[in-house]
Amino acid sequence: MIAKWQVFLNRSHAPGAVADFSAAAFALDAAVNLRLALKLVNPTKECIARAEEVYERAQAYGNLREASSKLVTDAERDLAGALRSLSNEMRSCDPSWKANDALIGLTLADRHSSSTSSLRR
Repeated sequence: MIAKWQVFLNRSHAPGAVADFSAAAFALDAAVNLRLALKLVNPTKECIARAEEVYERAQAYGNLREASSKLVTDAERDLAGALRSLSNEMRSCDPSWKANDALIGLTLADRHSSSTSSLRR
């Protein structure tokens, strides 16, 4: 059975052949998926460092791909390696929440903070 956090990490892989690729959209997508994956475990410092490396690799890949660089294959390989390292590190972390709890918790926390801030005005 696949770990719930792995679903989010799988979304951070290079997308393959996409006609309307955007480096900014790819980096944002990677950042969101990394954040959600980390919310599902109690991340160690090493885990966070690996996640930062994945994000940096995702940005580099996106920029090279958008520029149609010949180095995009190496950047894709680097991103895949960083994702493997993060996956290995996350396997040693304790699970903290279920995926649905994390997603619902974020939504409720956002609603709660916005409703209390509107009451203060």
